[in-house]
Amino acid sequence: MQAVTSTQRQIIVISGNLSDNSRIALQLTQNLHTLELDDPKKATQFLGQEFDAVIFNTQSINAPDSNQQEQFDPNAFGAITGTIRGGGYLILLKPEKWSQDSLFLTRFERVLGQYPNIRFIDSNTIEANALTSVEPSGSEEPLAPLKPRQTQASEDQQQTVKAIIRVVKGHRRRPLVITADRGRGKSAALGIAAGQLYQQGCKNIIICAPSRKTAAVVFQYADNTPLQFYSPDELQQKRPQADLLLIDEAAAIPVPLLIDFAKHYSRLVFATTQHGYEGSGRGFAISLKKSLNKVTPEWKSCELKSPIRWHDNDLLEQFVYQVLLLNAEAVDAEIIKTAKYENCQFKQIDKKQLLQNESLLKEIFGLLVSAHYQTRPSDFKQMLDDVNICIFTLQHQQHSVAVSLVAKEGGIAIDLAEKIFAGTRRIKGHLVAQALAANIGLAEAACLHGQRILRIAVHPNLQQQGFGTYLLKHLDSYFANHSNNETPLDYLSTSFGANTPLLHFWRKSGFAPVYLSMKRDASSGTHSVIMLNAQSQSGKQMQSSARQYFSQSFPYLLSDPFRYLEADIAFELLQTPDLALQQASDKIVLTENDKKIIRAFAKAQRGYENSLYPIWKLVLTRLPLVALSLSSNIELSKDEKMLIILKVLQKHSWKTCCVKLKKTASGKKNILLLLRKYSDKLLNSIEK
Repeated sequence: MQAVTSTQRQIIVISGNLSDNSRIALQLTQNLHTLELDDPKKATQFLGQEFDAVIFNTQSINAPDSNQQEQFDPNAFGAITGTIRGGGYLILLKPEKWSQDSLFLTRFERVLGQYPNIRFIDSNTIEANALTSVEPSGSEEPLAPLKPRQTQASEDQQQTVKAIIRVVKGHRRRPLVITADRGRGKSAALGIAAGQLYQQGCKNIIICAPSRKTAAVVFQYADNTPLQFYSPDELQQKRPQADLLLIDEAAAIPVPLLIDFAKHYSRLVFATTQHGYEGSGRGFAISLKKSLNKVTPEWKSCELKSPIRWHDNDLLEQFVYQVLLLNAEAVDAEIIKTAKYENCQFKQIDKKQLLQNESLLKEIFGLLVSAHYQTRPSDFKQMLDDVNICIFTLQHQQHSVAVSLVAKEGGIAIDLAEKIFAGTRRIKGHLVAQALAANIGLAEAACLHGQRILRIAVHPNLQQQGFGTYLLKHLDSYFANHSNNETPLDYLSTSFGANTPLLHFWRKSGFAPVYLSMKRDASSGTHSVIMLNAQSQSGKQMQSSARQYFSQSFPYLLSDPFRYLEADIAFELLQTPDLALQQASDKIVLTENDKKIIRAFAKAQRGYENSLYPIWKLVLTRLPLVALSLSSNIELSKDEKMLIILKVLQKHSWKTCCVKLKKTASGKKNILLLLRKYSDKLLNSIEK
């Protein structure tokens, strides 16, 4: 074969049985620096590396044909194709026919056929020593070695490095937002800038990313610069001092957490991939920029547009974008500018029909991408292939303006439910059903039938206008009307990374919290919350038990596993429209002696520590009434709620309270005065 001089990457598809496919692929690539990826779980280990060819095996020696669709990992496929250098090859190994049960693979096969430059080899009809050429020349030799690639920084990278340096050298509180598609050298630019800044005296540089592996390229290009790495949850808890904070793949981190970092650190850079397997940067960019306008309105932005490892209009990049819907977009805002939720049509989408309507498919997945910070190609595959997932939309003039994915869960046999409760078994899926049994201790809850709302997404231009609430109401009615002996419905549920706006949204829609994960997710830095909306009598009894347990345990947990839970989230979890919290607080008896001690504390006659237990009892008896608005003579400001939760329930130090409330009061003395005042207010509400 002739040496490839172009940086255009090529795709070769070899179909047939596994052993023949692998043998032919290895013989074809014997002169190239090749990665044979037979385990998709290892794909992320090779990020930051570069190969002439990648052999991506969609088959498994140990899997029966009926499970072939389970072997195709879209995230791994998207990740590993980014390691192929310009002029290189993707060698895709596949069975002669993929399972017809997978709509994702059916579409994948169809998209393959739309690219005339993709070459196909049938391993059943070719001899090992007579390989069909992948080039028009007709040569039967293995692929020739590639020419060395130029490694100097691109113009885009050079400009980005300068912009990062200006963050440190220029005015404070002007964060930089870097966006780029994959292969543009974004992470390398972060590393280059970090190395240069360190040489210029900027010694304390922190890199934050969902995982250390994600930041591997930054460290690689930092030229041995001693960068400090923190995961999002570590950074949130420890708040180390930094001359510069670099956040890579920021789209995988919730925007509220990023804004918290923007408030704390005066010099920082957000960088994210716009179309990537890690999660979408587009929904992130929309949300982050809105929030930055409020806290740091003079933020800057830059975009890397030119690929550095391959050619513009690269064949492989175009294919990957199309087949994984990395470039899916919600409908153009101009088309739906007159949409009102009450005029929209609620519709369940037939997946097989959806597969024949590419524009609607892109609209629906584009909505999911725009609304959620971690929408990945695997979510696209799951949406199409999981028979337990249904798709519902609100449509305006045949265009989707809101979408929800709902998964059937529960209905687990009691003997298996008992094993889940005991911690000896876990099954695939059924997240809420298993959590109710294993984490809350309600084994029988796993036997009930639920529908979990996985995602609910509204067009960015139509948010905060009632579309989400309207869609939820229709879902409630739909499942109520379709519930029967064959498909009963005991409860609706949802689970998400807890933040105040989302908790408020779901609470307003009739959902109540029953569980909060003990640990934060390492990549997102948030606790996951489970919320229920009971439908049947059995569901209501189960939810009542779950709420009672949560209401009684949550105040105690605030001083240990939830000690660093944000105060506004803690208070929001108390604002549930049922009486479980009030019933829990009624079991705490505030004696006359307790009141006497609190009164003495309020009048500055007693110290806080000597009065802590009665104050704690006071808060537990009165705060639920504030949250439930059951006591009209109690009004607490945001800072009052924060101080009560920080000091009384979470038992933070005076120093921590001073830092958190520095805009309200400075020093322990002033914080203590506020606490005396608030205690007096709560006590007076009882006596009135």
